[in-house]
Amino acid sequence: MTAAARVQATRAYLTASALLGAALLWIAFARVHPVYGSVLASMVTLAALWWWRGVFSRRRVVLWLEERLPGLRYSLAALIDAPDTRFRRTLETQVHGTRFGSVLALAGLRLVGLPLALLVGMEFVVRPLVATVARTTLGARLVGADGARAGDARGSANFLATVTSPGYARLPVVTLENPTTVTALVGSSIRFSGGWTGTATMPARAGVLRLQRGDEQRMVALEPRADSTPRVVLERPARDTVLPVAGGVIPLAAIARDDIGIISGRFEVIVSSGSGESFTFRSAELGRVSARGARDLRWESALDLDSLRLQPGDVVHLRATARDANPAPDAEAGSSETRTLRVFRRGESDSISIEGMLPPEVGQSELSQRMLIMMTERLVAQERALSRSRVGTESGTIGVEQGRLRRRVGEIIFTRLTGEEDAHDEVSDALADTVSPGEALLRAAEAATVVDPDEHAHDEGGGGPVINVNRPLLEAFNAMWDAERRLRVGEPRAALPHMRVALEAIQRARAAERLYLRGRPPNIVIDLPRVRLSGKREGIDPGGRGQRSSAVAPALARRERFLTAIDLLTSDPAGGGWGGGPWTR
Repeated sequence: MTAAARVQATRAYLTASALLGAALLWIAFARVHPVYGSVLASMVTLAALWWWRGVFSRRRVVLWLEERLPGLRYSLAALIDAPDTRFRRTLETQVHGTRFGSVLALAGLRLVGLPLALLVGMEFVVRPLVATVARTTLGARLVGADGARAGDARGSANFLATVTSPGYARLPVVTLENPTTVTALVGSSIRFSGGWTGTATMPARAGVLRLQRGDEQRMVALEPRADSTPRVVLERPARDTVLPVAGGVIPLAAIARDDIGIISGRFEVIVSSGSGESFTFRSAELGRVSARGARDLRWESALDLDSLRLQPGDVVHLRATARDANPAPDAEAGSSETRTLRVFRRGESDSISIEGMLPPEVGQSELSQRMLIMMTERLVAQERALSRSRVGTESGTIGVEQGRLRRRVGEIIFTRLTGEEDAHDEVSDALADTVSPGEALLRAAEAATVVDPDEHAHDEGGGGPVINVNRPLLEAFNAMWDAERRLRVGEPRAALPHMRVALEAIQRARAAERLYLRGRPPNIVIDLPRVRLSGKREGIDPGGRGQRSSAVAPALARRERFLTAIDLLTSDPAGGGWGGGPWTR
């Protein structure tokens, strides 16, 4: 069989196998549900054909064979690209001596065998299981209804669930008839009546409630709906700003929206002062308004910079927050992005005073966490090809690096909140006997922080505005702790979600700080008196200066002599010059 015939036969075989496999997939998923099965089967079949689209391309089939049969040594591709080559006989011999059977058999098994196995599993495992569950549920409903009519002395034939939402939500009372699932706000009161009676409170996590009546039972699934925090957007100021002077009034505006209702909104201000390793913080709030349960709120205020007594180099962190009526102690307030207003420091734009700056600590943590995620993803991709012991060793190594980065983040948090450089002992003591390391770290930092009640305003959310700004790093610390535990026991796949949560929290921490300008950098203003060299000229005799000859004078002289010689030769024809004689004939 020639190379062209071999490629054509292989392509036809793979195409038939792919179409047969797609047909088996369609049959398997179409039998799952009588109504929606066809739609699901069509989607799965189209996805499979798109995944196998390479079998319809002659070029892709040739490259596929070359990849799986190294013995071809690209002879098949060479014959397809240049069929008239003078090495045709040698290349045909190379192709003829290669065995294609095992590769084609394995490809057919994948294209047809896997869909066939799925069809058998759907037919003999999934469908009987679904039918059994349906019969069990239907039987339970029938038994419950009959039992209610027979055993309820009051004659109530319906099983009812009355849902009363918490008072702050101001939602109407809802009555469900013969419910199998109850969905309500967390904390809602649920009262059951009609044969099976009882009361319950909607928990924070989903669960199943079991109702008992004599020897009969009825189960109802509880699906809680969490109260979302208000969504807040800071409209003004619209971007970070560098203030030329530490004075004036800046208008503030923000909008907020909540699914149930907003109670209040306000602006939070944090002023950081200092340089190097010495920083102080001041916090306050302004523009507090009451929304009285409205779903949408827009409020405005003004920030008087003169009242803050800012100094050159100070940074003002500004954000808007809003609270709903949720009375839970752990309910969080919605907050907007943080804007920074930095007071211009004299001399910082001088080109002489510009120095290279290392990346911020949070940025370094982001790069390190991203690198650990890439290492873990690479290990997960190679997990099937590696032994279990090798996977455990590699995962443990990444876990050690994750633990080192977690401790570094803990030191950053402690240093920011306490102002102390050496936080190793305090952090270790805080994490010695606790389940939640991030919260323990926060409590240790709060205990070591000296708060001046005259400078720091009371914060309803707990921890103060300075601590709230650093809460994303605390979330990253907790997520890193969970990822490290998974990695150390050899579960890299289970550690990846926690690692991604940590990276997202670090990125939110960077967005909450944003101490650098966005967009085009400012024009550099050069202080000319500082840049120019200056000195004393009194008593210095520079000496006389003589006239120097031109650098092109010799070339001009040679050109003049050459032109003179040409004139002499052309002006005397009788003397055998170029103007007469035999040369002109």
